[in-house]
Amino acid sequence: MTHPTGGGGRQRRRLPVLLEPDEIEVRTWLQMVRTYTRLERRLEQELEGLGLSLAQFDVLATLGRGEGITQQELAQRLLVTKGNVCGLIDRLEASGWVERRPDPDDRRVNRLFLTRRGKARLVESFPQQHAVVKALMSALSAGELQTFYQLLDRLEDSMED
Repeated sequence: MTHPTGGGGRQRRRLPVLLEPDEIEVRTWLQMVRTYTRLERRLEQELEGLGLSLAQFDVLATLGRGEGITQQELAQRLLVTKGNVCGLIDRLEASGWVERRPDPDDRRVNRLFLTRRGKARLVESFPQQHAVVKALMSALSAGELQTFYQLLDRLEDSMED
């Protein structure tokens, strides 16, 4: 079923409100993946305009919340492998945004810090990223967002080992 959205004759597909009990889990999961993919793509487009990839922004934002973590800790926070983080940190270091510093207590470990340029890049890009996320999530009321957040939190809790 489609209906006009009021803008340029564009049609928007509407999902059924009620799903059959034997399909609700899969259909809900598929819709969540589809929606997340579209949200992520929109955010990537915005960040590209700032000369950042989403992965680069994630690292800058994570370090902005707490510098001095290891590559392993960063990988855990970003839900990626240490190998994925290593190449990304190499590129961010080459750009002058991140630096590795040896851990004084364990020479096998490097700690990650934002450089002055990295901090400036984060300060420059964060308001735009925040505005995009806020605009994308504005389709939901404050109460709906709270409920959605709680439901996602419960779903995540159910997956912990």
